[in-house]
Amino acid sequence: MKKYIFLLPLYNDWESLIILLDKINKEIKDKNKTADILVVNDCSSIKSPIFLKYSNINKINILNLKKNLGSQKAISIGLKYLKEKKREMIITILDSDGEDDVSKITTMISEAEKYNQKVIVSTRTKRRENFFFKILYFFHKLITFIFTFKWISFGNFSSFHSTQLNNILSNSSSWLAFSSSVAKNCKIGKIDAERKKRLIGVSKLSYLNLVFHSLRVSAVFAFRSILLSSLYIFILLNLFSAGYQLSLYFIIFITLFNILLFVTLFFNNSKNFFNSLNYIEKK
Repeated sequence: MKKYIFLLPLYNDWESLIILLDKINKEIKDKNKTADILVVNDCSSIKSPIFLKYSNINKINILNLKKNLGSQKAISIGLKYLKEKKREMIITILDSDGEDDVSKITTMISEAEKYNQKVIVSTRTKRRENFFFKILYFFHKLITFIFTFKWISFGNFSSFHSTQLNNILSNSSSWLAFSSSVAKNCKIGKIDAERKKRLIGVSKLSYLNLVFHSLRVSAVFAFRSILLSSLYIFILLNLFSAGYQLSLYFIIFITLFNILLFVTLFFNNSKNFFNSLNYIEKK
């Protein structure tokens, strides 16, 4: 029998998780499904609560990480853990803060079952952040596209058949950014979904963290970025020699951006990806 698994990375969002589990339970109950929950606890400083029993959630399994690694690495570890199970399943990834639209999960699961050769992702039609953050997020997507030719308008929220684990984890891309790993390694199906307000508290994604996230997303395509950047610089050098002084600033920006990508690769050592299950605390 095919299993349904929900994978949720978590750092201290236990209160939100309890509310979210109730929402998930109601959604799958309406479709006469049952599921297991896999929470990847990213070394939270707040202790895990005692969970209630849910009618359509069979089991809640918590993987405790030895150190705080960030949500992307937590997801990567969770996926490697599930791959080790070698069992047919439909995996759905959600953030534990409740910002992903739970009302879409049964549609996404159905699409993942129908198109098991694709990863079904949620493209964000509306966001709840302030105007300045939305502008920065747009520029993040635009810069990513310019240097990678990939318009990545989705995040972690996705559903897919377990056979896709081989593609997602075929290289160390997921260690940097799940969305880039999917964009690089998989065929994609898209479903529109609104980005909801956090269930409790405020978003942990600061402006600086958005910059780091943007660099990790693009770093997956670092070598493509080098090729495209070489083309851009060649064009800009010709413009500069023709008297267009502004092109020099673009050349400097492109050069610095690519340096930052390789610095990002260095500090997100892909070698750790291959031994990432060692980060899980033994029970």
